[in-house]
Amino acid sequence: MENSEFQFIGFLIKKSKIEINSTKDLDLSIKFKPSGKLNKVNSTFKLVLDILITEKNNELNIEVQSEGEFVYNNLTDERLNQFLYLNAPAILFPYIRSYITSLTALSGVSPIVLPTLNLSSLKDELKKNVTVVDKT
Repeated sequence: MENSEFQFIGFLIKKSKIEINSTKDLDLSIKFKPSGKLNKVNSTFKLVLDILITEKNNELNIEVQSEGEFVYNNLTDERLNQFLYLNAPAILFPYIRSYITSLTALSGVSPIVLPTLNLSSLKDELKKNVTVVDKT
């Protein structure tokens, strides 16, 4: 079987912090801070996605920092950019979403289930925060 042009290798939760006072009637706010490292020498991309979930009355605060690792081959710059800035966050987010649900459920409170989100709005910020390595 032939490998895909862009492959998800795996993810790692680098940091996780949770503070819970209550999970009843929460008014949650979700913020993302994307960044990454594109290594053109070995055709890899590491996406770092920080997520901060807060509640307006400080009843709940969750911080998660995750890394997703990807490899690619034979891609034009235009196609690579689409995978890096649109597809990579969309691929990584469900793993973080599931982690947050499990983390809160195992904390003895009602689980927090984040909605599925279209992360295309992160494209420009991610593009700004990517470091490119193009020589050995």
